[in-house]
Amino acid sequence: MINWSSRIPYPRSWISAIFLCLILSGLVKGADKVLEIGYYLTRHLPRLDAMFVVIAILSPILFIAIIHHFLNLLLDVLLPNNELLKLDKVQGWNPGLISWWKGLYSWLVIFLATIITIGVLDFLVIDVSSVRYLYHGSRDNLLVSIIAIVWVTAAAYLYHFEHLVKRSVIATAKSQ
Repeated sequence: MINWSSRIPYPRSWISAIFLCLILSGLVKGADKVLEIGYYLTRHLPRLDAMFVVIAILSPILFIAIIHHFLNLLLDVLLPNNELLKLDKVQGWNPGLISWWKGLYSWLVIFLATIITIGVLDFLVIDVSSVRYLYHGSRDNLLVSIIAIVWVTAAAYLYHFEHLVKRSVIATAKSQ
């Protein structure tokens, strides 16, 4: 193992953050149809509006847990003797506890990384015209790129924090 500083996210954290960004972009694209259905339902059945909002907010937990579960099933088939996958051993068609934890923590990462990104960009007050010489594309593409970089960086640090906590818990459990 490479001697890696604990202040810099490990590659596994960066991969998780980038993968979560890709999943989130897919969820956002798929949310269009769900919002149409929700709008239709709440227009005809007004008591469902609060329940629909709660389901819409919590739905990434379910989707990420299912994606994690089936991705681990696929990796178990492709890499049967991998040491890293032994911790996340999955069986059957229903997501297990680890998959639900990954879904819940990823939901928390989505929320916190978004809040951090808004705070950082608000603090920096990024004026796209001042950095235009660095990028020859449109201003909108530059702003989206900056937002994505800040968001993925925040998510990578949050996943890194989870890894450090797990490592500390395991070290404490072994010492007892």
